[in-house]
Amino acid sequence: MVPFDLVLGGIPRFAAEAPWARRLIERYARRLSPQTRTDVWARRPVVADAAGTAPHVLVHADPEAYLPPAAAVRLLQTLDRAPLAVPVTNEPWCEEARFAPSFAYHTPSLLEEAAAQIAAAAGAARPLREPRSPVFAARREVLESLDRDLPLDRVPEEAGRRGWEVVLEPASYLHRYGEMDGQARADLAGKVPPGARSVLDVGCSRGETARLLRLAGVSRVVGIEPDPGDAGEAARVCDLVLPHALEAVSEEFPEEFDAILFGDVLEHLPDPSDSLARVRPWLSPRGVVVASVPNLGHWSIVSELLEGRFDYIPYSILSGTHIRFFTRATLTDLFEACGYRVESIEGVTFPTSPAGALRLEKLRRLPGASSDLEVVEFLAVAKPVS
Repeated sequence: MVPFDLVLGGIPRFAAEAPWARRLIERYARRLSPQTRTDVWARRPVVADAAGTAPHVLVHADPEAYLPPAAAVRLLQTLDRAPLAVPVTNEPWCEEARFAPSFAYHTPSLLEEAAAQIAAAAGAARPLREPRSPVFAARREVLESLDRDLPLDRVPEEAGRRGWEVVLEPASYLHRYGEMDGQARADLAGKVPPGARSVLDVGCSRGETARLLRLAGVSRVVGIEPDPGDAGEAARVCDLVLPHALEAVSEEFPEEFDAILFGDVLEHLPDPSDSLARVRPWLSPRGVVVASVPNLGHWSIVSELLEGRFDYIPYSILSGTHIRFFTRATLTDLFEACGYRVESIEGVTFPTSPAGALRLEKLRRLPGASSDLEVVEFLAVAKPVS
C-alpha cells in the first residue's frame, strides 16, 4: 500500500459519550501505520491540518464514527483507481452512501465482523453524484488544490464541485451514530395504559415521545430533561419541562401521572432506587412505571467477558455513561425493593451475525445458561404495591 498520513479529530455532538468514542477511534488508529499522524480533537480540522508528505491522506474528522482498520486500508487502496474515496455507512451524509449490515453489532469485534461481511459481498467502487463525508481517503494532490482553510469535512463536496472524481467504496464500512436524542420511543408509549390522561417522561430528551403520547390521547405530558438544549426543544411539545436531573426536581406531583417513563435512564443513575422511590407517590391509583434498560447478559458481552474484554462503546449495552447494569432478575429485584410489583418484562432482540450465532449456541449449552442471552434490552412495566 502507498504510504499515507492520518488526520483524526472533529467536534463531538454528544459531549458525555465523546471520551469513550475517542478511545475506540484511537484503538483502531494504533493498528494503522501512517507516516504522520495529526490529532485535531475538539476542533473542526481544515485542509492545513493534513500534515506530512505522504502521497495519500486518510481523514477521520468525525469523532463519533468508527472505521475499522481493514476498512480504512480498503479505502486507501481505492486511491489507485480514483483521487478521493468515501466509505459506505449506516448514517450517511449523502444518501448514495447509505448501507448497513444484515445483523446488529454491540461490540468492536462484532463491528469488525460486520465490516468484513460487507467487504466480502461488495461490488466495485462507483462515482458519487453529490459526495459528502468527513471520513475519506484522498490523494494529497487533491488537498493541495484546495483552500488551506477549507474544513476537511467539506473536502469531498468541494473536490466533486471542482471536477475531481469522488467514488464510493462499498467494501469499506463506517459506523456512525444517528441523532440518539431525537428519536421517539414508540415502545414506551405503547405500554402506557389505554385512556391515560397524564404522563411524566423522565429523560424526555427533545420531547419526540410526547408527540406519540398526544396521538394516543394523553392530554398532559410533563418532561424532565437536564440537557438545556434538549429541554428547550422538549418545551415546544410538552406541557411542562423541568430542566434538571430528577434528583434536583423540587416540585411534587401527588398521584398525578397515569404513567411515568424511564427510557434508557435507570442505567445512568448513581442510585436508580432513589428515583423509583421518589416518583412512586406521583403515580395515580392506576399508574404504572414503564422502563427500558440494556441487558448486561447479552451473549456478545458474556462471550467477550470470557475472552477477557469489557469494552465501553457509546450508545451500546456498554455505553461509557452507563454506571448501573441489569439482567432480568436484577431489574425485578430493583423494582420490588422500591415497592413495586413487576407486571411484565419483555425482551428486545436483534438479528445475530453468522459467527455470533455459533458463539451464542456454545453459550446456550453451558449449564445454567440464561434464557435471555439474545435479549439486547428489557422493557418493564411495574405498579406500586398497594
